[in-house]
Amino acid sequence: MFGAAILSVGLLNSAVAELPLLPDAAAYAETASGWLLDGRTLPPDYRVTLLEMSPEARLQTLIFLRRVGLLQADGWALQDILRPAIPAEVTE
Repeated sequence: MFGAAILSVGLLNSAVAELPLLPDAAAYAETASGWLLDGRTLPPDYRVTLLEMSPEARLQTLIFLRRVGLLQADGWALQDILRPAIPAEVTE
């Protein structure tokens, strides 16, 4: 029975990993993958960029960044993750 529970968790994790990223999260993940391959780290203003995303895309992006190792020390408060998107400043 315990083995079945472990198998169920494993199948659930693989199903979640196959979910497609939202467009904003996918675009940021592609850019972040380039940084990773170039040996770079997250830019200092990455929080501002993520706060411009919807909460769903922001959460997906944070999970991606954590999984690939770019997000190691910076913690995000739940209220920041779930905060509504902050519109990007309009340049005049």
